[in-house]
Amino acid sequence: MRSFILLSLIGYHFCCAGAQAQQTLSDQSFPLHPAGKEWQVYTKLNLLAAYDAIPVRNFDSDWSSGYAPKAGRNLFLQRNRAEFGVEKDGWQIGLEYRQQGSLDASHDMVEFYHMYQQRERPVRARDFAIDGQFQSWSAAGLRLAHSFALSADKDTAPLLMISGSVYANPRMRDMAISGTANYQSNDVYSLAVTSLESNTRYRYPFMQNVSPSGSGASISLALQWPLRENLTLHLAANDLWSRMRWSNLPTVRQQLNSEVTSYDQDGYVNYRPLLSGQNSQMRKQRSIGASAAASLEYRLAQWQLKSGVDYLEGSYVPMVSASYPTRWGSFTGSYESRFHSVGIGYDYGIFGLHLRSNRWSLSQASALGLDASLRYRF
Repeated sequence: MRSFILLSLIGYHFCCAGAQAQQTLSDQSFPLHPAGKEWQVYTKLNLLAAYDAIPVRNFDSDWSSGYAPKAGRNLFLQRNRAEFGVEKDGWQIGLEYRQQGSLDASHDMVEFYHMYQQRERPVRARDFAIDGQFQSWSAAGLRLAHSFALSADKDTAPLLMISGSVYANPRMRDMAISGTANYQSNDVYSLAVTSLESNTRYRYPFMQNVSPSGSGASISLALQWPLRENLTLHLAANDLWSRMRWSNLPTVRQQLNSEVTSYDQDGYVNYRPLLSGQNSQMRKQRSIGASAAASLEYRLAQWQLKSGVDYLEGSYVPMVSASYPTRWGSFTGSYESRFHSVGIGYDYGIFGLHLRSNRWSLSQASALGLDASLRYRF
């Protein structure tokens, strides 16, 4: 039974998976700048996918190539954001669309799915501790931001940006799963798993005309503080406060138990689990989950050197970068040590493009990122 709930957790595809001054994996903003009297139109696109155990391209298909799980917890994350807006006198207003998904799974759970997907059998009797949490959401919303100087000297003043977003009818899928799977040397399997899943896409006959509805809001901060003439501190706290609320949310609680000794014609284990559980509708509230970035920027002649750390989905991501401006534009290189990815970037006038990967062959990369931005003054 290839579609049973345990495999749907890991097999679910993350469809729901910048600016030069930030160089961060967390959500990015344009470099802070003093308020201007002219109108500005801006747009940006941030895409990031980073998986601990498998290349991004292979996630929902073939796990035979590039499979290399971490010894402890394995993180699979995807963060996508598109924004368009206008700015004047330090005020920004724009429309944005966000998609975020993350799966935090134990090594045993990833290994159990890998063996199943590859039709492999353990070489000896083994117990698997099944433990994983999956969260995803997507929504369109309105974003309002204001940046201002914290002192009268506009050239050396620290700059602070406060922004807020509101979202209408966000879609979501949350799932938690725990239990054990056991394999004995005589090809006997046993499975005991409990799962709790909420999904705005689910529809049940008992729902009648009562459909899910939801809303969300978020507040973020960014700070740019000149410490010396050639040294600047950058801080960003994205979704520092947030609330996502749903009502009439379809929710499924299930208990799976199975003991099997057979395989289907394709070589997959026939789990044929005994299912018990309950379908219901409920109210739910949770936060988006904050991400943050802190860095120091040092100017050495024409070079801009940065060292900092990002925080997202419970992981710290140390990063260094260097930028060099020329008459043909500014060129940037960066490296982060959590997913071991290298970034290259190019900025020229109103345009910026940054790419990131941890493999030269993109088909084998387990971390990929793209940031593009455009800003026009008139």
